[in-house]
Amino acid sequence: MTPCPRRRLVIVSGLTTLLTLSACKQPDAPPNVGPGQLAFASDRLGQFDIYLMNANGTEVQRLTDQLAFDFWPSWSPDGTGIAFTSDRDSDPGRQTLHIYVMNADGTGVARVTADTAQDDEPAWSSDGTELAFRSDRDGNDEIYVVNVDGTGLVRLTSDPAADVQPAWAPDGSRIAFVTDRDGNPEIYVMNPDGTGLTNLSGNAASDLGPAWSPDGTRLVFHSNRDGGFAIYVMNADGSSVVRLTNLTAPSELAAWSPDGSRIAFDSDGEIYVMQADGTHLARVTATDAANYIPRWRP
Repeated sequence: MTPCPRRRLVIVSGLTTLLTLSACKQPDAPPNVGPGQLAFASDRLGQFDIYLMNANGTEVQRLTDQLAFDFWPSWSPDGTGIAFTSDRDSDPGRQTLHIYVMNADGTGVARVTADTAQDDEPAWSSDGTELAFRSDRDGNDEIYVVNVDGTGLVRLTSDPAADVQPAWAPDGSRIAFVTDRDGNPEIYVMNPDGTGLTNLSGNAASDLGPAWSPDGTRLVFHSNRDGGFAIYVMNADGSSVVRLTNLTAPSELAAWSPDGSRIAFDSDGEIYVMQADGTHLARVTATDAANYIPRWRP
């Protein structure tokens, strides 16, 4: 299947670039992709907001409505809350990103971080009490952990390289993240206290966007190791890498369904769902806007 040309989001070492491409039409009927809901980011009403929809693309709900950049949704493990990034409280004269949390219906928005730096890419801990995120508050991108109420900030990484895109294992034992400390973006894992660093991907290409399977045995990610960016899976120890997508446009920022049977991802500003082995691919959005970072509700 060739994706509908759209807007392409490029995320490398925490930097986001949006390239505007052409648009196409709404599909005639929603695909049969099974149950569940996806949170995602979209600019369909003029600025990026967080949305919620059924996994087949129906019953879309807008959860945030500030005149702001709301991005990178992350579900709490019990599915009742969403963490996200926003610039709604930017300092005068400059965009400043902070971490926020809200209820799953968009109510009860609370600010978690309040630094003058850029805080982005939140990932919830398995017990729902902490958030891992990236920040440049110490001069370059590092991984931090903070309590959901904003207390107890701890820096986990300390390297001149960029450490970004944390993803907490379902059992809370490890945090996967992306770093270019070896000269190119690789997927590493570490203990929740920052110790035990291990390079999992070990490839000369760019490996990005790690997400754990619900049972913690595999990681899905995107990589350009075979040319353009595609979705891959590997075992939690970095072995048995398998390519899942072969679309013409880049595929990126994948996430697992709660039962591990399906994977959602974005490609050229549209959201797709497929079986975890890469079969039965279906596009579930088709708008004149950009739709990114699908995240399955637990």
